[in-house]
Amino acid sequence: MPDFAVAAIREAIPAFDKQIKGFAMHDAILTGVETRTSSPICIKRDKDYQSINSHGLYPAGEGAGYAGGIFSAGIDGIKVAEAVALDLLP
Repeated sequence: MPDFAVAAIREAIPAFDKQIKGFAMHDAILTGVETRTSSPICIKRDKDYQSINSHGLYPAGEGAGYAGGIFSAGIDGIKVAEAVALDLLP
């Protein structure tokens, strides 16, 4: 990550710990960050959640243009997983 991002995280974690005690821990490991950006595209899909022009491709979540945050991306992922499972059943 760029230096400015690391510096911002190092400043933000202790500040957030002042609001929610126990958020910052000496042995914690930061494993990922969520950005506040969304995909500028939308990969079109049909009622079965498959891409309209690439059979077998199931566009899902924020990167495909079907969610606006972590919660809606999770819900969309569940719907797409169910559609994939139904497609794989005989």
